[in-house]
Amino acid sequence: MSTSVSQIIDAIEHWYPVDLADEWDQVGLIVGNPDVQTSGVLLSVDITQEILSQAVSIGANLVISHHPLDLAEVPGVITQPHIAELLHFAVTNNLILYSIHTNADNAQDGVSDAIMEALGAQSIGSVTNPTKIIGTGRYGRLNKSVTLMEFAKHVAAVLPENHSGIKVSGDLNRVINRVAVCGGSGAGLLPLVAQLDVDAYLTADLKHHAALDHRANSDIALVNVSHWASEWLWLAVLERKLNQEFPMLQPMVSSICTDPWQAEITSGNNS
Repeated sequence: MSTSVSQIIDAIEHWYPVDLADEWDQVGLIVGNPDVQTSGVLLSVDITQEILSQAVSIGANLVISHHPLDLAEVPGVITQPHIAELLHFAVTNNLILYSIHTNADNAQDGVSDAIMEALGAQSIGSVTNPTKIIGTGRYGRLNKSVTLMEFAKHVAAVLPENHSGIKVSGDLNRVINRVAVCGGSGAGLLPLVAQLDVDAYLTADLKHHAALDHRANSDIALVNVSHWASEWLWLAVLERKLNQEFPMLQPMVSSICTDPWQAEITSGNNS
């Protein structure tokens, strides 16, 4: 029995309601006709030429991404030539593009839940709403206590391979029991994290001054990882939910790394 794109979208918006997305976000259908039958589904963090070409090569006409194609201040106004080229390629190849962004950050079984699951931690609440599992970020307790260095190495082991590396701030021998996480850019949550009873905070895209100010006012350790890698883990959750709802669909998680960095070289190391 075939499945239409609109049926898949209905299921997605039941799991990740559009009204849970942040006001500034542009989630949902990007381009394409949702009334057509699905020939295959490719799941990715980003929409790039490599991702779209992979969809064509495997015969998938639906690409579901975490990140929208464009987050221009004026919706519908394309400001970058490469975005126009990607849209042209999608239309020419009859691809349907759909994104689940901050609604997947805020809903249950979302991006931060996937990180907690991968770490072997039990979510207690969200960072923005500590008493509920709805909202941005998650916090909870690890299955066993580890040092900060052991925790960072465990993070490296569960994340997909990438070249952004992992940065750690704090006493490497400190015992870590409770953690907070936020997939993607989580610097804005630092003041809320500082109020939680946690030992470490894992997120991405932490800038120098944000990390420095946090460490001056809090003893909560910081673990900074790849933005792409922190969100890629959630694709397996979405794959699982789609498989349960549509057993014949067989969606594919793209293993293409869309992290923009291709190498990490430690400064001062000439060997």
